Amino acid sequence: MPSASPSQEEKLRISILEPADAVQMSKSSERSANIPLGLDKDPFAIAGPGSQFGMRRMQRLATRPAFRLFATVLFVILSTRWVLEHFHEDEDWPGRGVKPTTGVESHWVDWDRKQYVQVVADEEKLCGAILVWHDIESIGSRARRTLLYPSSWSPDELETDPALNNSLTRKAHLLREARDKYYVRLHPMDELHENKTARGIWTDEYMRLLAFKLTDFKRVLILDSASQPKGNLDSVFLLPEAPLAMPWVFWGEPVGWTFSNQMMLITPSLEEFAKIEAEIESADPDEYDLTIVERRYRHKTLKIPQRPYHLMTGELRRTDHSKYLGSPSKQWDPEEVLKKSKLLHFSDWPIPRPWASANQSTLNKYMPKCLKSEWFGATNCKNRILWMQLYSDYAAKRKGFCGSHFEVKIEEQTPDAMLRHGRFLHTDGDS
Repeated sequence: MPSASPSQEEKLRISILEPADAVQMSKSSERSANIPLGLDKDPFAIAGPGSQFGMRRMQRLATRPAFRLFATVLFVILSTRWVLEHFHEDEDWPGRGVKPTTGVESHWVDWDRKQYVQVVADEEKLCGAILVWHDIESIGSRARRTLLYPSSWSPDELETDPALNNSLTRKAHLLREARDKYYVRLHPMDELHENKTARGIWTDEYMRLLAFKLTDFKRVLILDSASQPKGNLDSVFLLPEAPLAMPWVFWGEPVGWTFSNQMMLITPSLEEFAKIEAEIESADPDEYDLTIVERRYRHKTLKIPQRPYHLMTGELRRTDHSKYLGSPSKQWDPEEVLKKSKLLHFSDWPIPRPWASANQSTLNKYMPKCLKSEWFGATNCKNRILWMQLYSDYAAKRKGFCGSHFEVKIEEQTPDAMLRHGRFLHTDGDS
């Protein structure tokens, strides 16, 4: 019998195999044909006995104590970093500030019952108030505006010098500008109080507290005339209800922190006004509005967050910005911070208020220091340049809006200026 051809032998062999074996052989041949050249010897290239061996090696490695320790340490480091970046940066010591309870676009907000207030007692602060009203008008606002001023002033007051041809006094001119150009209601202060003592308790140090008697309004926001609005402040009115809200003075250790009277959100109340008036009558001669409200509202004052509502120029003089930023890990960028801030306040004791200038030796001593950059040891003077520019711009703006009489003059701080301006002393050696 002649021998069969190879193809015939193969067919004969396959035909006598079990059906399941034939199918398995066919799949194996098909898989082998699809393996790229050179990978058929790599146990990790495809599924198979080699990959199972690799998985067993990984499982044995994962059970070793050294590997478990490394994985645990890595997890703790990454988790800590994530928590710091996502949670801690939104906090400030000793606690985070409150947030608005609704948006400024809400139809439920009655803006006719909200009011910006400035209190002035001399020409210098009156000019500063005009600059604040100008910024608020330029930025835009929904709340009303009121200026409290001495009753001895009048928007119709004329110069007594005959050579001036019965022209308006500087105070009268600025009062009219506030009223006619910036839509500010003029409110003489004597209409809000009656002096009950021989010396008159409502001296310059307490005038801001007269706002507690403005009961036609639900909330009033008092701004210091040494402030410069940088963004819309309407959302401050929407903070949770409280008799008083103020930002922190956050320099030094948290134990010694106090509130700043540069921004005061007040809920007017005749009852509270009477109690404050009684506090003032019994106050020591060296006390001021801040000491009164600290004593009266020690555990009732809400904290207005410094970011973005409250940036002091003195922050540019510091080397440690973690208190303002709310995080020791966040990087300080003065230009970005100023851009995001809604209110800048000129506070650099012993540098005078912005309508006066210190002499050159005082400026040289207390202006922000230039720092060494991290790269190549270059000098970084960004804080100093920005700080000096802020004061220079304010001086030019003041002269342009109020006239040459209000040009910045050289002046030294009085010994009690730190108290009268809210105790903004650099106590941590960063000055």
